[in-house]
Amino acid sequence: MKLISAIAYTTAAVGTSLILPAVASATDVYCASDTGTDVTVIDGNTACRAAAEASGRALSAGYDGVGYAHAASGAAALGVGAAGGVGASDGVGGIPIAFGYGPDAVALTTITAPATDSEIGRAQAAIPLFAISIAFEGSRAQVATADSSVVCLGTAAFAWNSATGRTCLTTPFGRWQTPRSELG
Repeated sequence: MKLISAIAYTTAAVGTSLILPAVASATDVYCASDTGTDVTVIDGNTACRAAAEASGRALSAGYDGVGYAHAASGAAALGVGAAGGVGASDGVGGIPIAFGYGPDAVALTTITAPATDSEIGRAQAAIPLFAISIAFEGSRAQVATADSSVVCLGTAAFAWNSATGRTCLTTPFGRWQTPRSELG
């Protein structure tokens, strides 16, 4: 009889949890900016900021984390922070994306389009730059075009810069990075 009661109570508990709506514990904030606006939303430990100059578009979100995006000169920037992570993207032209997930995760992406003073610069500007950094729990990922570097630290990070082809990846099993000698 005790076994039947245990099965009945377990079934009732599982059924109730599936039928009744769950209470969301995460705080979500969203920011979108274009044509020279700057939007900031803060709700406890969750925040986002999106800032765009006249020709940029920035989107950011915080899901119990901090998201930041800044866009200029036609850039489309996206920054997302979740579960205690920080994602910050900053672009002058191109598409910078940063995603930080988990406690103490930080993803930073900064890209700058080449000058269009020369024929080569105009040809490079026709192809939008794309850079992404993703970091999980306690890891760091960064893309910076000022010195063409990508950095991955911790046990779960990824960074890629389309302009230079540089890439890095860290896992609990090791670290991999594009050798500098291959890219000149």
